[in-house]
Amino acid sequence: MKKIFINKMTKKTVANRRYYFVALTIVLFSCADRKQSDLAGVWEIDKMKITMHSFRNTDSIRVVEVNGSEWEEKMKARNIRTYFDDDGTYHSVHKNLQDSVTYDPAGTWKIERDTLIIQDTIPEQVTYKFKIKMDKSFVEYWGVEDFDQDGKADDEYYSRQRRIK
Repeated sequence: MKKIFINKMTKKTVANRRYYFVALTIVLFSCADRKQSDLAGVWEIDKMKITMHSFRNTDSIRVVEVNGSEWEEKMKARNIRTYFDDDGTYHSVHKNLQDSVTYDPAGTWKIERDTLIIQDTIPEQVTYKFKIKMDKSFVEYWGVEDFDQDGKADDEYYSRQRRIK
């Protein structure tokens, strides 16, 4: 009887190992290096959510959540257009409702595995790292930054952007 039990365990163990192998293979291929050209193009925000914990060093939480279709109404500005160029440079054009540029940070970008690394050089040198998920029409990225400028990188950022060119 013990031998039958061991044989059943062995078959189950082999089945489990196959399952883990398949799962690991899927994970490895889904985390494969992205090509720079996958992100090159012009992107506009389809959805954005920022959760600011300890908003301005208080015990309150502030959440900003906007869909692209309601961007102008809620943000009182045109939707942000980000241009990721093939040469690894980028700029992100912010315009008011009168179409005047109000902010245009620029710098370099690269993708390492599942992470988008943006190095602002204009107006100042700052590095951002976001986890990304992409397909041909959309890119999602999320990370933790200091959006409320309270000195703590504890604010959660999520953005889904739609390719427009």
